[in-house]
Amino acid sequence: QQVAPGELGLCEQTCQDMNATETRSNCSSARASGCVCQPGHFRSQAGPCVPEDLCECWHLGHPHLPGSEWQEACESCLCLSGRPVCTQRCSPLTCAQGEEMVLEPGSCCPSCRREALEEQLPSCQLLTELRNFTKGTCYLDKVEVSYCSGYCPSSTHVMPEEPYLQSQCDCCSYRLDPESPVRILNLRCLGGHTEPVVLPVIHSCQCSSCQGGDFSKH
Repeated sequence: QQVAPGELGLCEQTCQDMNATETRSNCSSARASGCVCQPGHFRSQAGPCVPEDLCECWHLGHPHLPGSEWQEACESCLCLSGRPVCTQRCSPLTCAQGEEMVLEPGSCCPSCRREALEEQLPSCQLLTELRNFTKGTCYLDKVEVSYCSGYCPSSTHVMPEEPYLQSQCDCCSYRLDPESPVRILNLRCLGGHTEPVVLPVIHSCQCSSCQGGDFSKH
């Protein structure tokens, strides 16, 4: 649109004005005589006046061609009608049971990670407690005994040949005192006599292949 010399110039907007982050006036520059863009058209970076859908996009101070796509930090962006349309690049994520969603430092998207049970549960260790023992009519109260308790890892892996599945199952197991593996307790019975019983003495605890079973068979 031509402005006659001596007349007050019309104002125009540039493509950059369309998505400016700060408030601007309707005109990108002072009114001036000469050629200005028609209403509904914008001054492109290349110079010609173009409709909105042919405007370049400005994002973080950089121009992008109309219809172009680019990656910006953690986003995928598309130049659409002079305005950048950005969406997060992360796909929907659902974590399985036993996993937790975490965002690692420097990553754009969260990921699934196995819950660190060893950090949540105490490790296999030797503990003591007071227990009451009875055998028939005989008893003994508040006996300090040692026992093993705590977390040990377990897993199952697949293989391309027999046995196809390989499992590792560790339990919080015990080691008896090598010098005194048992001690004798004398339970008090009605009538005044005592009843001797054998009690294993646990020396230490460790994670080892699960066996369980009866102490008398070990």
